[in-house]
Order: sequence, then C-alpha cells, then structure tokens
Amino acid sequence: MNRHHESRTALTIVIGILAILGVTSMARADAAALMNSVNAALHSNDRLNGAKSYTAAEGVVVLYGTVFDDKDRALAEQVARGVPGVNDVIVNLRTKTGKWYQEEVKINSQLQMNGFNDVQARVVGPYIYLSGQVTGQANKDRAAQVVSSVFPNKQISNMIFVQPGSVF
Repeated sequence: MNRHHESRTALTIVIGILAILGVTSMARADAAALMNSVNAALHSNDRLNGAKSYTAAEGVVVLYGTVFDDKDRALAEQVARGVPGVNDVIVNLRTKTGKWYQEEVKINSQLQMNGFNDVQARVVGPYIYLSGQVTGQANKDRAAQVVSSVFPNKQISNMIFVQPGSVF
C-alpha cells in the first residue's frame, strides 16, 4: 500500500470514530432532552411533584419517586406517555397510601398478637385511627400503648368503643 492510501484509510477510520462519537453524544443529548421534557410535564401538575423520570433507552422513560395514591401513579404514566418521543414508560413509583397500608398491617398484627382481635388501626400520614371494641377503659388504653410501641412518633386517635363487661 502506498502512503496516500494509508492516510486515506486512517482518515476514514478517524471520521468513522468521530461520527460514532457524535451519534452517541446526540443520543445522550436526546435522552437528556426527553428526560427534561417528561420531568417538566410531571411537575406542571402539583399532584405529581414527587414523581421524577430518567431515560433508560431511546424513547423509554422510567418513572420513580413517590406520589399520593394509585390514581396519581396512573396520572403520572399518562402524562409521561403524552410527551413526544416517549415510546414506553416503566412505572416504579411508590405511593404514600401503600406505605400507610404497610404500617397498618404491622400495627394490626401487633394488636392481634396482644389479644385485641376486635380492634383495627387505620393509618393516614402521621395519624393512626383506632376503632373497634374492648371491655374496659384499661384495655382501650393498653391497645393505644401497643400501637404507640410500634410507631411512637405518630399521633393516635383512639376511637375504640368500651363495651361494658358482663354483670354476671
């Protein structure tokens, strides 16, 4: 091979590499632009401020973060799908109500283990609402203490009905 041919081959290789790098850079820029567009669309709705996104592949957006409930999760997916360039949405959003449900399960299990079969807990944010029935004020107070031992930083609203004990 002559020197001129070698130079042309090297130049062709360099141009090819630069083209590949340019396409990669453009793909990264497109991915960042898509992510920014989806995030802007999500944050235009106050209900979706806890939702965020990133691009996993070309046209594929992953939603993550926390929204209030399943309706907001569905809304976030709908908003993301409405952004031009989004072909698929992977929803990894958590809900606050899901977290509260897990807390309820833990509390109700503890109540059951302590013999409070007719008492239920409902969690809404920092509040725990107790309902059901027990015999005697002491049991009502003890049920609240059991719940407080599970989540000491939550406020308890004790609406347990005290049923009078048997006279006989």
